[in-house]
Parts: sequence; structure tokens; C-alpha cells
Amino acid sequence: MIKPQMRKTATLLSLMIAISILSVCCRQLTTTSASEAESATPINSRDYCPAIHALIKNAKLNIRIMAYQTFFYTDFPDSDSNLFIKELGEARKRGVQVWVLLETSNWDENVEAQNKEYGKRLEAEGVTVFFDKFDITSHQKVAIVDDYATVVASNNWSHYSLWQNNEVAVIAWSAPVAKAFSDYMNERLIEAGHQPLPPTSAVKKVDAKKLGYKTYPAQQMIPIPNREYFPKVHEAFQNAQKRIRVLQRTAQYYTILPSYSQKELKPGEPVSQMNTLLKDLIEAKKRNVDVQVVLDAEMRKRKSTGDWKVDTANEDFAMRLLAGDVAVFYDSLETQTHAKMVMVDDWVVVGSTNWTHNAIEQGNEASIMIQSKELAQVYYQYFEDRKKEGIPVTPETDLNAMKNKMEQEDKQ
Repeated sequence: MIKPQMRKTATLLSLMIAISILSVCCRQLTTTSASEAESATPINSRDYCPAIHALIKNAKLNIRIMAYQTFFYTDFPDSDSNLFIKELGEARKRGVQVWVLLETSNWDENVEAQNKEYGKRLEAEGVTVFFDKFDITSHQKVAIVDDYATVVASNNWSHYSLWQNNEVAVIAWSAPVAKAFSDYMNERLIEAGHQPLPPTSAVKKVDAKKLGYKTYPAQQMIPIPNREYFPKVHEAFQNAQKRIRVLQRTAQYYTILPSYSQKELKPGEPVSQMNTLLKDLIEAKKRNVDVQVVLDAEMRKRKSTGDWKVDTANEDFAMRLLAGDVAVFYDSLETQTHAKMVMVDDWVVVGSTNWTHNAIEQGNEASIMIQSKELAQVYYQYFEDRKKEGIPVTPETDLNAMKNKMEQEDKQ
């Protein structure tokens, strides 16, 4: 016979177990629901600018922007980057809080002057403007609206970037992603000696469906700013099963540390993490992973002088990949590919991060890693389109020789 006290204890224990199980189930349900609610919308190339207009115009409570390069065009008052200023000012008049963080440059006087001018015009519209730490390049391109919609992009706010270059960007419809990049913005503000922005939690928010955007479900969304980029991409390359695609504005291999580097090499450490990424691609190819890379290589005639310009910055990286049996292509020689994109199986990485020492190991950059089979397919197609516009790289491909040939043809 069970004594009353023992029965009471057993009942209490059973209740505690039941509550514990229910609590675990609720956490799992919450996690699953949050994951299902997260989605993304690709806004590549010409789709980026209309998206920024729409998000600003429909913002309900707050807008945070981090930009590297912003242009105001006096001679073209209706240019889109000019209109962004007007629209942000109109958002302020609606009661929307607007904060903008701009780059100040210790090496590019043009960027410095352009952003100062743009900042003054924003302030005249009632926007709160901050500038980053002078001796650090803040190359991120991020817009966060209503603590929910986060645009992570390769786009600058210039005419070429908005309407001519090949660019990649994505809208992450996710409160946790918005929170992560808002925290990142606060880190940059503190780094520059400013006070962090107050925490916000928008009760009203922009709605993807009301804006007419198709969304793709995401299993995972991982912000990878600054030093978080390399380990995640490195790990993804090592674990690749079927395919890898890389579309890059700039990819460099280093035999020595650049003069601006703050790094102290340890014994046996690679000179640069870019060298490791190149090795990762070659090793993946050896495992029979389908690896393809498209790199920017501009060759165009200057309208002002008639001279031909060629950009060979990626030539060394391309030839090293080719030596490792990796398929390499140059993009359309007439259009700059300013995109920074990596795809590994069902993962997509989009953002501002070039494959340079400063970008990956020192500067401020913002990228996002998204797992989504449906979204990945969109970016794979974007990659294929850029590849078709370009040319395959062979050991005989010589960009300078191609430029010389064009110059000779002009003289005939």
C-alpha cells in the first residue's frame, strides 16, 4: 500500500516531469515556427533600387542604414541616390526614426568628400547621421527597416552600382537577423566614439506580401560580418558535397602581407586567408565537387580620351585556380561585376565582402549566409547568366594582349 505522502510526492514528481516535457516541446515549437517564418527575397542588379525605394516609403517605425559610398548628383536631380535623401526625409516627417552610418576614408578623398556632402543633405532632411572610425574602412552596405526587413548587399548608392553594374543583394525577412545587424551597427558606432542607438522593437512592420515580393523559405539565416565571414565560408567549402560557385569583384592571392596589414604571422600560418580559400576550392575540385568561379575583368574604352582600360587585378588568382583544375571565367568585359557571392550546395552567401586581405581580415564588412534550396536556385541562375555573358579563362588568356589588340583595331 502506497502511503499518502509517497502518493503526493509521486504526483508532484509526475507533474514536474510533465511540465518539463511541455516546456521542451514549446521551445521546439517556437524554434520551428521562427524558422518557418524566416524568408528571403533576392533583389539582384536592377531589382535593388526599386526595393530600397519601396522599403523606405513603407517603413512604419524605424530605418537603419550603413553605407560605404553615397553620391549626390547636382546635375541629375532625379537620380535614385538623390531621391533616397528625399524619401528618408519624408519618412522622418511621418515620425519614422532614421539613422545613417557613413564611411569616412583615410585613403580615398573622393569617398570622404562624397559621403560628407551626402551626410549634410541627409541632416538637412532631419536624418541622424554618423560617421565611422576614420582609420577603418567600413565597406558594409546594409539597410534595416522596422526591426524586421534587412537588406544585405554589394550595392553602393551610386548610379553605376544602382543601374549598370552586376550586383547581388537579398532582403532577409527576419527579426533575429535585423537584431543581429542592428547590434553590429551599434558596435560600429561605439568603435567610432558614438553612443549606441537605443534598443527598438517595432510593433508595426513592412510586409513582404503587401509590397508584392515573392519570398523563399529559409532553413537558416546566419549573419557573417567582419571576422565571421572566413571561418563560415572556409567550413562550407570543406563540407561541400555537390557544387560550389563563386562570383567575385575582387579575389587576390598574397605572397607577402600587404603594407597596410596589421597582422603578425605565426609560424606555419598562411600569409592570408584568401590563400586558404583558394586552396579550399582546389581541394573541393579534387573531391569531385563541381567548382566554378566567375571573376570581374573589365575592358572598356574611355569616352573622354578614347583610351582602352583593362582591369587585371584578378588575373593571378584566376591562373592559380586554373592550375588547380578549377573552371574559371571572366564576366562580360563591358560590365563591371561588383557582386560578392558564394554558393555551396543549398547555401548562399551575399554581401559586401571582397576576397581581399583588408576585407576579410581587417575592415568592416557585412554578409549573410542563407540555407534555402529555392533561393539558391535563383542565385545559381544569376551565376549562369554572368558566366554566359563572359569568357572562359585558359592558360593563354591575356587581358593586356586583348586590350592591345583592341587598340590596334582602333588605329586601322
